[in-house]
Amino acid sequence: MEVYMLRQKPSVDSLAKMFINQLLAPYKFKYDISLELKDNIYWVKLQWEDISFLIGKRGVILYSLQHLLRLYVRRSIDEEVLLILDINGYREDKERKLITQADRAALRVKRTGRKFVFKPMPAALRRVIHKALENSPDVITYSEGKEPNRRVVVALKQKRDEWYHCSSLYPLWRIWHRGDKTQWSSLPGPCSENI
Repeated sequence: MEVYMLRQKPSVDSLAKMFINQLLAPYKFKYDISLELKDNIYWVKLQWEDISFLIGKRGVILYSLQHLLRLYVRRSIDEEVLLILDINGYREDKERKLITQADRAALRVKRTGRKFVFKPMPAALRRVIHKALENSPDVITYSEGKEPNRRVVVALKQKRDEWYHCSSLYPLWRIWHRGDKTQWSSLPGPCSENI
């Protein structure tokens, strides 16, 4: 009789803690690790005093550690997992500020009619701006450029079909926009007020 042992997949929580413990073991810091699931994203939060060296200038080291943590977990459980590493609330503060900046940019675009271009930023931060403005009825967001100079652009939404009144002597003209291209076409029938 043969006995097969089924190996259970390790949890994201245990993998994240194992990775952080192995990473910080040489430093002999006392720290707290907590894991929270929000909107299908795992937030791995580290709390302790002297950790500015793990954040780095503009969070560069933090984002690199987050990338390594995500790769480690993804390869261990063989499935896609969204992880955010936050050290002493740095990421939460950064996201809060980015959402405020995105709202201000959207108001500016609505007021001026001109697009707004953010400074280059990592993909995780660009995603925050896209998510903050995804339900806006007046503006759209998209990314342009190549890494590491990829930026978020906030622009006015173009209406699919706009109808214009031309005069009672001319047929009704229809205009629609596709990006920077504009197409005109005449419609049969008498010209009436804007529809």
